[in-house]
Amino acid sequence: MAVAADTDAYPQAVIDEFKLLADECSICYQCGTCTSSCPSGRELYRGPRRLVRLILAGEIEAVLKSDDLWRCTECGTCTEVCRMDIDVAAVLSRLRKIEREHGGAISCPERTAADVAAARLRRHPRIDNMQFGVAMMAKGHFPKDKVGAAETGIKIAKQMLPRRRKRPAGEAGPASEGVATLPFYAGCALPQDHELHALVHEVAAGFGVRLDEAADAGCCGHPSRGAVASHYASAERVYTACPACDASLEEAGVEAVPLWDALTARAGRSPAMALRAAAPAFVPYVGCLADRDAALAALGEAAEQAGVTMEVDYPTLHNGCCGALGGMYRGATKAGARLLEFAAEKHAPVVTTCVLCRDNLHSAARELKIDVPVHFWPEFFRAEEHVSEERTDD
Repeated sequence: MAVAADTDAYPQAVIDEFKLLADECSICYQCGTCTSSCPSGRELYRGPRRLVRLILAGEIEAVLKSDDLWRCTECGTCTEVCRMDIDVAAVLSRLRKIEREHGGAISCPERTAADVAAARLRRHPRIDNMQFGVAMMAKGHFPKDKVGAAETGIKIAKQMLPRRRKRPAGEAGPASEGVATLPFYAGCALPQDHELHALVHEVAAGFGVRLDEAADAGCCGHPSRGAVASHYASAERVYTACPACDASLEEAGVEAVPLWDALTARAGRSPAMALRAAAPAFVPYVGCLADRDAALAALGEAAEQAGVTMEVDYPTLHNGCCGALGGMYRGATKAGARLLEFAAEKHAPVVTTCVLCRDNLHSAARELKIDVPVHFWPEFFRAEEHVSEERTDD
């Protein structure tokens, strides 16, 4: 298929690549399944379907100026659902590479965040949240939730004061199988919140699990959106606290397992242990980068063990994108708003397996003035000693 609409403005390499993309996408019949299945679908102006249509029409400039290229979170859903077996996610990835090299540097939070993260990771093993925020503001992107941003900044600044930091630890809980040691990959964000970091270790210890955390583990690479490879490598299975880390490590060849799934399974196997929840019901949120069906099923298993209700509306609502790295700068997403409204209707908190999702949804709740608590998994679930009910004779 010919690409000829605005070829004079681009080098031959770009024109040739667009011709290849057009050939690969030529069997697309514009059903729209990719866009309707996308966790960011409600937020997109064009979406995968319209971007493919522009590729086929040879509209190179329109494609390379679209924010939608960078609002893609690389979850791969579009490829999974395509009825013509087009690797739509790979097409979008190649378009982002072209835009990086030959585009006009789209001024959107997601594009800027990827550049800031890539610049940092080319020189350092991890993202620094404080420096990341300063760099974003220097490039003209300011947090929508200014109160939340200020609170986070103050918290990070206090943690930087010279004082002895407690090593994350906790006493082993009621585990008949004894204490298990699991290799743990904490990622970039969690270790920078000392209280939450310590809580993860404490909650794991309550399940009879010691987390063996590599102190020098580098970033999984995901924030740089493919510009910088993962800084972490391991030949053994590791347990993680972040769906984005799961996805990136798997791509880098590291077997990754959500820690929360392992803790739930451990409680289910132990007659001495029960799962306790902080409320009688909750609304699950697994985010766009988790293995969505498996993640919802795992939260459902935790709810069943704890004897609480998991409130589910329509399944895709619970993985609609929170905004990811651009969320705090763009503001509440439509998916996030609908999820919070549903939780408010049910008078139930939201529970998520991702720190970034928690923070973005919390900011969205504040922005939209919706009074719904948002909890990270270990803030909601804990292990406790199982007390069997003995029968009594009247």
